[in-house]
Amino acid sequence: MKNTLLLGVLLTGAAGLFSACSDDRDSNPVLLQPTEFVLNTPTFVNENVDLLSTEALHLEWSQPVFTTGNAPINATYEVQVSPTGSFTTSFIEASNDESGATVADYAAIDKTSEYCTMDVTAADFNKALMRVCKWAEDAVPQVTDAYIRICSFIKEGTRRINPVASNVVKVSVSPYYVLLQDADPIMWFLVGDKFGDCKWSNNPGVSSFPMFKQSDYAYDKVTGEGEIVYLNYFDNSKWKIQPADFDWNYGFMGNGPSAAVYRNGSSTDKGNIWCDPAGFYKVTVNTKKFTCSIEKQDDLNNNPPTVYGSITIGGSFGGWDAANDIVMTPVFNNENNHVWCATMTVGAGNKEEFKFKGNGGWDTNWGFGAGDGTVYLVGKGVQNGGNLALEEGTWIIMFNDITGEFSIIAAN
Repeated sequence: MKNTLLLGVLLTGAAGLFSACSDDRDSNPVLLQPTEFVLNTPTFVNENVDLLSTEALHLEWSQPVFTTGNAPINATYEVQVSPTGSFTTSFIEASNDESGATVADYAAIDKTSEYCTMDVTAADFNKALMRVCKWAEDAVPQVTDAYIRICSFIKEGTRRINPVASNVVKVSVSPYYVLLQDADPIMWFLVGDKFGDCKWSNNPGVSSFPMFKQSDYAYDKVTGEGEIVYLNYFDNSKWKIQPADFDWNYGFMGNGPSAAVYRNGSSTDKGNIWCDPAGFYKVTVNTKKFTCSIEKQDDLNNNPPTVYGSITIGGSFGGWDAANDIVMTPVFNNENNHVWCATMTVGAGNKEEFKFKGNGGWDTNWGFGAGDGTVYLVGKGVQNGGNLALEEGTWIIMFNDITGEFSIIAAN
């Protein structure tokens, strides 16, 4: 059962929760601190789970009582994994200690849930164990114990209000070695009246478009939190910024001309964002602080950049023949558009090299890197730069013809 906020009020802080009408209705629910809830015994508790050959581990739990009368409220659930049964220091806490003195004894699965159930992928479960145990490739145990619990809380921006932990369940697993990498930057998506096909739908690269990672920004290695940007021309049409799961109760909505505010699970929608006056703006979203700035770019408004009729991607996938170029989609349906998007699929075991081309020719082209064929997922392309490359997978490619910046994410 999904816990949905039905009370028509905003989660504006623990002290203010449900307070909007508390003066005139004594029956209003009050936020409580739960003391317990139950993680049900999984069906696989008496088995050894081979994490390499298993798809997912199904977990279910009861609902904590966060309000008087158990009134519905948006609760978030996080699955936590420990190799010892101790849940004292998280992997994130240990990672934030640059001295290395803090040692983690548990890690959380990256994905959370708003339901009292979750299918945790075996790969994510294995990753959590690897984060804590840090096994060398030749030292991964064939069988080991793992301990699971659920943490529930009310999410308000980066705050966790009234957290409570479930009981702990012990299971047996066979882990495997994976090379741990930094988390990908968190992506948010632009959608609106003049973005792509203008359908306001969750269709990346067609209706919704990822903002740009920044090549010179240090993202949180564990969470991927940080600043993402989008620089382009805006008219007075309406738009919003949505999280990757496209939950309309969470995202950025209008807060006056050229201003946006975060909607944190509220049933109240202040409406769409718009820019006034029309012109070039830089949008910056901080995915850790849940803030959004929309800054007018007077240098571009006073000295408009070159307008390209088309931007294409030419590459080895088409024998470098212009007839086989990938035509990029204008992200914003306006004659002053300067941001483009395309989806590229690279076959299994392959690597394709490519460059960005202005108006279909090589007179104006953007590459990146000192040599050809290196995979970069973010950077600032330059005239006659090296050939970019992508390996197998389906990729959403964003390109800005003003700055030469490109930002590439996996399509899933």
